Amino acid sequence: MILDAETIPGLDVTAARMLSELAEDLERAGVELHVARDVGQVRDALRTAAPDALPRLHATVAKAVESVTPAG
Repeated sequence: MILDAETIPGLDVTAARMLSELAEDLERAGVELHVARDVGQVRDALRTAAPDALPRLHATVAKAVESVTPAG
């Protein structure tokens, strides 16, 4: 699953932790959560509140798609 975070106007620490919990729940179900275009305050909140829980952060949606698309 790819979340395009560019249009998220703001994210507090509680929301970042909830997103981290969602990523863990999805992982248990066999689904990876990738976050693309996390900019500004959203990026800072994600990296502060859940630095290890959200390792799949990408600069662009294309990079996120590329990371989940099998080579070949």
